[in-house]
Amino acid sequence: MTETKPKPPTQSVGVEGFKADVYANDVKNGDEKVVDWQKLIHLPKFQMFVVEQSKMSVSNVMEWIVGYVQDRCYESSKPLFDQYVNWHDAKGYWKNETVFGDLIEEK
Repeated sequence: MTETKPKPPTQSVGVEGFKADVYANDVKNGDEKVVDWQKLIHLPKFQMFVVEQSKMSVSNVMEWIVGYVQDRCYESSKPLFDQYVNWHDAKGYWKNETVFGDLIEEK
């Protein structure tokens, strides 16, 4: 007779992305906008900004951008986000988009 041994619990492996609720959302009052870092790191214009800031390779940007943003936001995300907003406005390439890539509606 063979005995049936119970199976161990299922193991799973996953990849965690940028945890915006843990890193860089240092909103202290209702006046400040919550920065969606997960959205920004996937946005080509934000990647362009980070490549210019870091002087690192654009060819493998997704391999290092999360760590770079986490490091820059360790104390506070406000300086990095403010630099990005100023850079975005100075470039002038995306006049009909917000810094998050959303279209600005005409009034």
